[in-house]
Amino acid sequence: MALLLALGLLALGGCTGWTGGGKGPSAEPLYAARPDGVYLAGKPLPLYGLNWFGLETCDRAPQGLWEGRSVTEILAQVRGYGFNALRLPVSPAVLRDEGNVASWAQIGDPAYPQSPLAGLRYVLEKAQGLGFYVLLDFHTFRCDLVREQLPGKPFDPARGYTKADWLADLERMARLSLEFPNVFGVDLANEPHALTWAEWKALAQEGAQAVLRVNPRILVAVEGVGNASDSGGYPAFWGENLTEARDDLGLGDRLLYLPHVYGPSVSSQPYFSDPTFPENMPAIWDTHFGHLSTRGLPWGIGEFGGWYTGQDRVWQDRFVEYLRGKGVRVWFYWALNPNSGDTGGILQDDWKTPVQEKLDLLRRLMAGPSGLAFDFLPAEGEVVNPERGFASDSYYPDEPSLDAEAKLAEARSQGFEVRLIRRTYYLHAFAGQDTLPSSFLQTLAQDLANAQAAGVKLILRFAYRPDENRANGPSYCDPPKERILSHLAQIGPVLRQHLGVIAYLEAGLIGPWGEWHSASPEAALMDPLPGYQEGSQPPCGRQNYDRKLPNPKTLEVVQALLQEVPGRKVAVRYPMAKAKLLELEAGGPVGTYPAATYFTPLTPAEAHGNTLKARLGAHNDCFLSSENDYGTYYYDPGPQQDLEREYWSQDTLYTVMGGETCTPGPYVPPGEDPAGYVYRQFQRFRFSSLNLHYHPDFIRWLRETPFGSGSLLDALKRDLGYRLYLRRAEVSSNQLRALETLTLRLYLENQGFGGLYNPKGVELVFMREGDGLVVGRVLDTRFYGPVPGGEAVYTYTVQAPPEPGVYALWLRIYDPDLPEDSRYNLRLASRLEYRDGRNHLALYVQVR
Repeated sequence: MALLLALGLLALGGCTGWTGGGKGPSAEPLYAARPDGVYLAGKPLPLYGLNWFGLETCDRAPQGLWEGRSVTEILAQVRGYGFNALRLPVSPAVLRDEGNVASWAQIGDPAYPQSPLAGLRYVLEKAQGLGFYVLLDFHTFRCDLVREQLPGKPFDPARGYTKADWLADLERMARLSLEFPNVFGVDLANEPHALTWAEWKALAQEGAQAVLRVNPRILVAVEGVGNASDSGGYPAFWGENLTEARDDLGLGDRLLYLPHVYGPSVSSQPYFSDPTFPENMPAIWDTHFGHLSTRGLPWGIGEFGGWYTGQDRVWQDRFVEYLRGKGVRVWFYWALNPNSGDTGGILQDDWKTPVQEKLDLLRRLMAGPSGLAFDFLPAEGEVVNPERGFASDSYYPDEPSLDAEAKLAEARSQGFEVRLIRRTYYLHAFAGQDTLPSSFLQTLAQDLANAQAAGVKLILRFAYRPDENRANGPSYCDPPKERILSHLAQIGPVLRQHLGVIAYLEAGLIGPWGEWHSASPEAALMDPLPGYQEGSQPPCGRQNYDRKLPNPKTLEVVQALLQEVPGRKVAVRYPMAKAKLLELEAGGPVGTYPAATYFTPLTPAEAHGNTLKARLGAHNDCFLSSENDYGTYYYDPGPQQDLEREYWSQDTLYTVMGGETCTPGPYVPPGEDPAGYVYRQFQRFRFSSLNLHYHPDFIRWLRETPFGSGSLLDALKRDLGYRLYLRRAEVSSNQLRALETLTLRLYLENQGFGGLYNPKGVELVFMREGDGLVVGRVLDTRFYGPVPGGEAVYTYTVQAPPEPGVYALWLRIYDPDLPEDSRYNLRLASRLEYRDGRNHLALYVQVR
């Protein structure tokens, strides 16, 4: 606690903290202190903390275990209230493993070690498992020194403890910090009230160096002194006075100022009886420590608290508003313990019942208002996930078999983390035979198995013509419809056996590259566009781009393909083609351009059904190549082209859009910013995937074009496909009986270009602390998430586990076709722990 010089004060409080990662320090800081708070690995880390005392006393154990509650039970309870940080006061006896642990420690926690140092490690381990960040507080150099006996400085040779002893103990804390990455800092000395600022500054610099020599990745916390009054005549509590602090002590982002401050229940200061109280307080706080904000120096609060009654309630209410106004995101309330004589605690005397009014007060300082909810920050950069992102490319028979692992390695060498491969099978060698060779079917099956072994999904296309028919070149023909249907009937069983690794299919089968133009007149799988005069042609035709109008044969082929891959979407090359297929299915005319009514996008009620309209998606293989994307849209600018563009923009809310570029650079209308225009077009048409190989010059342009804080390529890596940001998770209760009903609410936003085009399963996983017992409850088996750019709230009712314990809540979003393969699970685009295919919701429940 922060206490007033020359007055009798509490015997509890202090400072020392450390943090680590791995088995030794790294050159890169893990934690950093900045003017707006603490950062972990470059990301903001709000710290909503409690002081839990006991380890610094001669009991050498955290208090409260005598009430029959374990360390895990106590921590899980307050973690459930929204606290994510602890300040643990310690003494040299614990650090040096000297003396005995109080016998009551094993009353509530039979596993609590009888060694003081092992006990500290035990608490740190349990805190880490429950998601707590820890600040170790060097509270006092002798456990028997309390209240007025506290020396007010970190060492006292007259009492047998020297500066060298203090520095050695700081090093012990720093070495211990290397074991526990959740320990973020060392509080160098608790309330050095007997020192001037100049004296304390010099010692703090020396103590900080002792810590950082051992572990340079953590923070050092420096409290204020406790002079009787500052230059304005306002008395300061012990640890509060940072009036003279003007710089970072030469520590840069390793320094975090952590003053202590209290209200009337600790000491009756003259300003508490001022007629303007509590509105006189902000100026005093600014004088003592708030001025650090104007100097760009990071600070939080190491201790504050009090009884929540009378004047102390008024003081705490005003102080919380002050901290809110300052944007303070690092604070530690005194105390968790109810037996703090001047302040009380968060828990009542039974060490179980919360002081609800205090919780309500502190929730005003939390981003998530309670342990019943947790608010997440969005993740940065690409979140690698199945069925989205840049895709590698592979062609049969040029590549007789798919080496999926090699494709991933090749893409990684170019800076891409690939979870999709587009595999195109050119079947021209079999175009003249009704039966496909068994060797090809075996190759297809093995390719699909290889994809699963590599943890990727495939975009499949089957085609009979690997190129256009050019003068003096080879001539490729579309097979007759009956032969295509026969081939599909043979391919279908193989595809269904491996359906889980198929992301979607491109319609293919007709025309050069399977792109649905220049159809062979002989097979007549497509008609010419109205008004097109084909004239005389060599066998199978040449580049007849206008022979692209679907007819009944086209519809029959597409329906057969859809039948062979139940549940999967099939992407077609042109918006006109989908509209015409829908018109033909409805019995509409043959040989005409589709009527405008068939360019009506899917509605939410129609989405993801088993209809032709719901299952036909889109691919654009000449994206951003010209005004009409080389015939993707109606040739001439005007209402019809606008209709087709808008149709695809809205229809792909519920289907899939993929493809590639085909020109060295993008077509950009005059007056448009190239980078912004290109990004908006990908966003408008809701792209889920893009070929990373073609066109190589276009990909190079994306890489070299600045956009935002990086390149346009970086932005596309991040935003292609779905990007599910869990903004908030809520539970109805964190104290449950066995098998009691729990309500879970998830607030999700889709920040990506595209959506989920295949259904996912959702499971809430209860993982018990200690033994890792897992209890799963399936919430949904046909989850599609919010549409691109949309948000939604999902509410689920679920039954608690049957066995007692403290359970962490994890969310598993899995592939129903591959439910046991966690490589196909979805990672949320939130700053959270992702482990074994599960997203940690940062919430805990206790089952009794």
